[in-house]
Amino acid sequence: MKVVYVNANNLQEIKQQAPNVAMALGYFDGVHLGHQKVIQTAKEKANAQNLSLAVLSFFPHPKSVIFSDVEVSYLEPLDQKIEKLKNLGVDIFYIVEFTKKLAKVEANDFLNDYIIGLNAKEIICGFDYTYGTKASGTVETLAVYASEQQIGLTVVEELKWNNQKISSSLIRKHLKERKLSELPSLLGNFYQTKYCKNTGLLPNYSLPDIGNYKVLIEDSHSYIECVATVKCKKYIQIHHEISALPNLLTIQWIDHFSSKLTISR
Repeated sequence: MKVVYVNANNLQEIKQQAPNVAMALGYFDGVHLGHQKVIQTAKEKANAQNLSLAVLSFFPHPKSVIFSDVEVSYLEPLDQKIEKLKNLGVDIFYIVEFTKKLAKVEANDFLNDYIIGLNAKEIICGFDYTYGTKASGTVETLAVYASEQQIGLTVVEELKWNNQKISSSLIRKHLKERKLSELPSLLGNFYQTKYCKNTGLLPNYSLPDIGNYKVLIEDSHSYIECVATVKCKKYIQIHHEISALPNLLTIQWIDHFSSKLTISR
């Protein structure tokens, strides 16, 4: 998969080299099952029309730029998102630098520069996708634009679980409420973070709320089952012989211990 970082300075150069694509639009934080449905739909469109499969997203999160006093709780950093998209068969991942200037771009200008400009022949997005200044662009305005430009548009309806829309916000809510065992139904697998024994949680991950949890720590080609205690938003305590573990830990969060836990030392 080719990863292309796009900004106002290199956009014109990237346009000249952009292949024809079926383009999936969204932020895709966590690449949950709803996101995967959008990408799978885009893949089907790409295969049917002999197009490359592209995903267009932003970094940093638009909310962190538009509302500078808002702390965005990311589910995963770009490198993990890149790995997931690669595994889903994406050919090109366009990462657009989100700036205050971009936030003021009119909806149609955004489409002209970043969608049509990057040779999207098919557009695929979720039913609640918005774009342009003050989120003025919606799937309704996108449908008008796509018709005028004579390009395909597929709007993917929401994917639900337990009568709730599968979303990044719902996953964050489950982390806050310690409902880890339900996350595979939203993500397709257990929630995963990377943790440094010296410096704590790596940037752009979120931890579940304070408490004791059953976790799996990757160890070569196997897993170590143990208990982790979340102390705060950045630091945890691993109840295992810590010297036997690598400095950088990949942790899968399995379940919360709802009752008080006595941990032998």
